[in-house]
Amino acid sequence: MTSVFLGQTLGFTAHTLEMNAAYLHNWLRVLRSDKGAIFKHAADAQRACDYLIAQSEAGRAGRSAEAA
Repeated sequence: MTSVFLGQTLGFTAHTLEMNAAYLHNWLRVLRSDKGAIFKHAADAQRACDYLIAQSEAGRAGRSAEAA
């Protein structure tokens, strides 16, 4: 799920999104067995996505400061 969230934010290609669709199809089998699992896994995915974006932004800010 994190890759889907990141794909939306970072503009991944259609090919990557197709691969994500296949990945999510497998997840659907898992989630169908536990109706509450989507909330836990979506929250985990969002935290991972937020962390990766924050690290990316911090890295960019660090490179900008070094260039100045």
